[in-house]
Amino acid sequence: MALTLALVCGFAACSSPPTKPPLPTEVVRTATMNITPGIEVLARVALPDGFAPSPDYPPMWLQSGQEVAIIGTRNGQAMVMGYGGSGYRSARVIAEDGGIGASDARMVDFAADPDGMVLALAEVSTEAKRLDVVTRDVISAGAASPVSSFDGEFDSASLAWLGDFTIPLALRSHADALMEAPRDQLGLVRGQAAPAPGASSGLYTITVSGAVTTGYLKLNCKMSHLSWAPNGMVAVGAGDAYAPATIIDRTKETCDRVNAKPPIRVLDWSHDSKAFLYQQLNGPQVTGTYRYDVSSRTERLVALASGAAAFVGNDQVLALGSRDLTTRGVLEKPAGETRAEVAISNPDGSDTELQELGFATTPAMLAQSTMTYARPTDTAAIATFSPTPQGPVRKIVIYSVAPKHAFLIAFGPARGALSMSWSPRGRYLAIADGDVTASALTILMPPH
Repeated sequence: MALTLALVCGFAACSSPPTKPPLPTEVVRTATMNITPGIEVLARVALPDGFAPSPDYPPMWLQSGQEVAIIGTRNGQAMVMGYGGSGYRSARVIAEDGGIGASDARMVDFAADPDGMVLALAEVSTEAKRLDVVTRDVISAGAASPVSSFDGEFDSASLAWLGDFTIPLALRSHADALMEAPRDQLGLVRGQAAPAPGASSGLYTITVSGAVTTGYLKLNCKMSHLSWAPNGMVAVGAGDAYAPATIIDRTKETCDRVNAKPPIRVLDWSHDSKAFLYQQLNGPQVTGTYRYDVSSRTERLVALASGAAAFVGNDQVLALGSRDLTTRGVLEKPAGETRAEVAISNPDGSDTELQELGFATTPAMLAQSTMTYARPTDTAAIATFSPTPQGPVRKIVIYSVAPKHAFLIAFGPARGALSMSWSPRGRYLAIADGDVTASALTILMPPH
């Protein structure tokens, strides 16, 4: 029996289903799900005992796709595991708190350069009040190299890569937070000693080509985790309990607020860097996904109660949701069943095409869904949930945009974290799932 999902075609006609491959005799499992028979599995590797993959960092494809790095925690310590070689079965520790890459430090952020040849780490010293930015050549087995250091204590640190040689680092110092706290008549923060001088909050730019240089841009906003546009000129700060959501423009040296309650979750950027998608939590159960136009500072709702959306084609938006949902209905019945659908809309929201995926979900489950899109193959991977009498079931659906085909590639009881990423050419999908009891890396070649 085929496990291809039933689709209701929108404006385009349905095409004939592809020829089904022979079914394997043995069911392959990730840490928590069964793989649909017929899906080619390149690797299934158990992660170390007690290792829990982080939902905030999808698998990183290193060395132009020859190695996959998984970021997570083990015994309360951050760890970066690498898997390469034949069948991605050769395991190694790339970096870990108090060990390789961070022998006297705790890692707080990670980023790989565009080719996946160098890993940048933001590390907090365990002895001194200092944050170091360290780079690690992923091919070399040598020690990591510190490229820049910042004295002080920091409440937020976010790094990335802009091209092959530039590392932006957004810092928010703890001293700034203390300066805004209630003070006594002597000018000191009540219950705190006067903060020691240290690095200022703001945006630093570390250039690692030739002689290492560090530039500084002081902005009129508090820094938080940044998501950078493809052109590297604009970034969105997600915000947190102590900082608003913001838009940072490096060329204009400006920082403007986003009219959304922080934190927001940036889902994707348009290929021309003119718009981004973000998810906002408006209340305990109501989630909205919005498209934000950077130049006009305008936004529109893309999907109600959904966290799965991406830019596809010519800046169209593919989103998971349900046409039956209303704000009132989501508020009154967050666990009420509704049909799962995907929608494709134009930049202005017109000509929306809807297709059913053939299973039920709920607003609360849609809010926890995620999507990752591969432009080279025009294919999206959607992780979502469906209610059953035994509890929620997690499902991974592959959606091929042009032919409008959907395939269920994995399913199983919802447990632990899950993150996904496409290989550089979009052919393979890496899945990291599970928790401290059992976790795994699975690499598939889904149908396209």
